[in-house]
Amino acid sequence: MNGVIEALHIYDDNRNPILSHTYAGRPLSATHLLPLYLEHPSPRPNLIYLANTSPPTLVFSLTHANLLFLVTSSTEIEPLLVFEFLHRVIDAFEDFLGAPLLAVKIENNYDIVAQILTEMCDSGTISTTEPNALREVVEQEGWVGKLLGSINLPGFVYRIYVKENLVLTRY
Repeated sequence: MNGVIEALHIYDDNRNPILSHTYAGRPLSATHLLPLYLEHPSPRPNLIYLANTSPPTLVFSLTHANLLFLVTSSTEIEPLLVFEFLHRVIDAFEDFLGAPLLAVKIENNYDIVAQILTEMCDSGTISTTEPNALREVVEQEGWVGKLLGSINLPGFVYRIYVKENLVLTRY
């Protein structure tokens, strides 16, 4: 099975889409996918086959901290691989954004979330999921940079990014 993940959709506790990340192909949109998922009676299985869509689609679901994570694939793919990927995504989000994972944290840190999702899956093929490897490639602005970035001084812009060394840029 050499299937690919087509998209990851995240919904808040009111089932409003807060993030859709497309990896490959032309997957179902978040607004189209949710009603198809919800028409299955509760408790819903974690893997649903939507035969009436074009193309027929597998939907993998996971609920964490009142957030609904849906992954789609229209090709045959190993289910345990996808569920492991979902758990690793949640772990990475909590590692970078802090626990508990909240919708507002995902929305406010979209730049970090997008970097994480892009590094973890390349064109639908799962790649870097180890936390230490992600820390090396995902750039995160440090707390000092956020503090100085909120100070407005005429004629000066301070940017501090923490990666391997502390760098202060003054314009």
